[in-house]
Amino acid sequence: MKKLFFLLFGGLTAFLLGCNQAPKRPHAAGIALTFDDRYVEEWTQLRPLLKKYGAKATFYVTQFDSLSPNEIRLLHELVKDGHEIGAHGAAHIRVLDWLRGGGALDDFFKLEIEAEVHSMNKAGFRPVTFAHVGGQQTWWTDRRLLRDYFQLLRDVSMTERHLPFITLRQPIFAIDDIYYQFDGSQKVHALLIDQYTHLTNAQLKDGLIRAKNTNSVLILLGHRPLFTPSEEPYAFSVQLLEKLLQDAQRMGLKSYTMAELVKK
Repeated sequence: MKKLFFLLFGGLTAFLLGCNQAPKRPHAAGIALTFDDRYVEEWTQLRPLLKKYGAKATFYVTQFDSLSPNEIRLLHELVKDGHEIGAHGAAHIRVLDWLRGGGALDDFFKLEIEAEVHSMNKAGFRPVTFAHVGGQQTWWTDRRLLRDYFQLLRDVSMTERHLPFITLRQPIFAIDDIYYQFDGSQKVHALLIDQYTHLTNAQLKDGLIRAKNTNSVLILLGHRPLFTPSEEPYAFSVQLLEKLLQDAQRMGLKSYTMAELVKK
C-alpha cells in the first residue's frame, strides 16, 4: 500500500511540475542575408539601410590577409552593429577545381582554410561559419570542415541552372534547401540574388511568404551592392534589397546572422 501511495504521489508531482514549465517557443520565421567576397567599403555603405530595417547580415570575406587596415576597421564596425564576419577562403580556391588539377587535399586545408582562419584570428575575428567558394563542396571535405573548423557551411542555389542545350528553372517557393528549418542541420544553401539571376521583387516575396508560413528562415546571397544601375552580373541591386527588407518587416520576419541559426 505504501509503495502504491509513493508511486501515485510521485506521478502527481511530476505532472504538476510539467504543467508549471513554460512551453518551448518555436523559433521565429525570418531571413538571413549573406554577402560574399571582399567588397568591404561597398558593404559598409549598406549600414544605414540595414539599421533602418533592423536587419543583420553575415559577410563572408575572402583573401583576408590582403585587406587594408581601414577595411579591417570597417569590418569591426559591422560587428558592432550586430553583423557577423564569416570565412570564405584565403585565396578563393574552388575545392573541386583544386583536386581536379592534382592539388593535395591537405594542402587545400592548409592554404585555403587554415591560412584564412589564422589571418582572421590575427585581426580579432573568430569565424564560426564558412561559405563554399563557387558552390563547390564534397561530403568528405564538408565533414572535415565541420569537425575541425566551423559550425555551419553555406552553399549556393539559384532559380536557374544553365546546362548545355538546356536551362533548368524552379520557383523560389519550391527550392527546399534555401529554407532553414531549425533542425540542427550544419549544411545550408542560400539563394543568389545577383543580377545574373534576374530575380524580381514578386519572386522574392514568394520566398518570404513560404518562410512565414513554414516558420523557417529564407537564406539569401549577394556579392557587390549596386547603388546605381549597372550591367555587372555578380552584383545585386540595393533597390531590390530594400524592397525585400520592407516586405520582410511588414510580415514580421526576424533577421538572423548565420551563426545565430546554429546557436545553442
